[in-house]
Amino acid sequence: MKGMKKVITAEHPIVAKKIDKSLNLSLKEGSINSSATAVGLSYFSPFAIAMNATASQVGILGAIINLLPSLVQLKAANLLRYFSRKKIVRVMELCRILLWIPMILTGYLFYIGIPHMVWILIALVGIYYSLFSVSQMAWFSWMGSLVQEERRGKYFSKRNGMAGFFGLLTIVIGAIILDGFKKLGESQGDLLGYTLLGFGLLFVMSSILKIWGRSLISKQYEPKIIVRKKDYFSLKQFLSTCTSTPFGRFTIFRGVFSLAIGIATPFWTVYMLRNLGFSYVWFTAIVVSGTAFQLLFLPLLGKASDKFGNIKIMKICSWIMFTTPIAWLLSALITNPTAVKIYLLIVPGITGGFAWAGYNLSANNYIYDSVSQRKRSYGLSYLNLFVGVGMFLGSLIGSLLVSLNISFMSSILFVFLVSAILRLLVALVGLRYLTEVRHVKKFSSHYMIREFVPMQGIVREVHHLEHLVQKVEHNTQR
Repeated sequence: MKGMKKVITAEHPIVAKKIDKSLNLSLKEGSINSSATAVGLSYFSPFAIAMNATASQVGILGAIINLLPSLVQLKAANLLRYFSRKKIVRVMELCRILLWIPMILTGYLFYIGIPHMVWILIALVGIYYSLFSVSQMAWFSWMGSLVQEERRGKYFSKRNGMAGFFGLLTIVIGAIILDGFKKLGESQGDLLGYTLLGFGLLFVMSSILKIWGRSLISKQYEPKIIVRKKDYFSLKQFLSTCTSTPFGRFTIFRGVFSLAIGIATPFWTVYMLRNLGFSYVWFTAIVVSGTAFQLLFLPLLGKASDKFGNIKIMKICSWIMFTTPIAWLLSALITNPTAVKIYLLIVPGITGGFAWAGYNLSANNYIYDSVSQRKRSYGLSYLNLFVGVGMFLGSLIGSLLVSLNISFMSSILFVFLVSAILRLLVALVGLRYLTEVRHVKKFSSHYMIREFVPMQGIVREVHHLEHLVQKVEHNTQR
């Protein structure tokens, strides 16, 4: 009809060309930002330890970076009503780039003797992670408008592969740089100064990479969206019914289990760098080994969760999660330094890699099985809140325990023991209340997997934010 606005779809030649260009730019941007993360976020805890942070302060750092983003996410989705997704991402990224200046400055001020710099660093890192959570929320929605559903698995697997390769390469380079500066500091008689200088160099590298990545984001096409009023249900309403619904009981379990996990998680870094005296290269190798084993087990666990159900995989992996801190405890019985390194490179890497791969995969999948599409954003926000609060409380408990004078064993090893016991107890009590919400086949231990399920988390996040959008409007302007 005359006067009606012509609807432009993603199949329009000009729009399709802009989308293809943007997706190609996003592949490059993903690799750059992964590299920025590898020499930035990955070294926050080692940086704090270099500034003589106590084990309790490292635990509090872990608590803050889990709590603040989960609180921010409760309201972050509302920004989509008022600002374009590109603007949200660009502003958040700019703020994160600028935040590197005071974070680097904390190292210098600590070096010249200004007190309380570790606490300021903890606060700045908390803000950094909060900005990151807002940026990711908008980015996931944006990608949902660009990548067609049938292409998402293939596209994100390619993006994840490229980002993972460059991130792994960069984190290893970062470790070599830090060890080089540490050795130079030892030879020059200024170990602290040169070590902090090495961290400063890594953070400057991260800033430069983030600036580069942000420039690529600016060149990407963003279709306009019209956000509808969502099927809102309040946190109070969720709490009033959470014990009587499968998703509610699942959320409670995740929150309590996160508390048990959080007791030990911040202290792996302290144990390796301070108690065992590992170099930054060995520290990085052990951290990376866990990620490598996760990728190795994903093909098995991805297909198994589709066939036998997410709850079955979660139960298996929750039980195995108990063995990871036990594996770290047993490392104290090994007296040969090289043997300890090899042991930690392999044993906790295998148990933790398998457990975390299945736990995260089944948890993400279960959300989509148990929560209706239009309520998924709020359900996920409340789940993240429970997990964040659980990790926060667990980290605080771990910080308290590690400050105690334990006579019969190392305080950090005691923290690992407490975490293992609580993981076992929560699994014993909580797993029986979890129920599958879709029809699945009976589990078979002989089931063989042939397919790989890449980038599951990003694809799921794109899906869960799609229901916020009532309409996507494309334009042909160049």
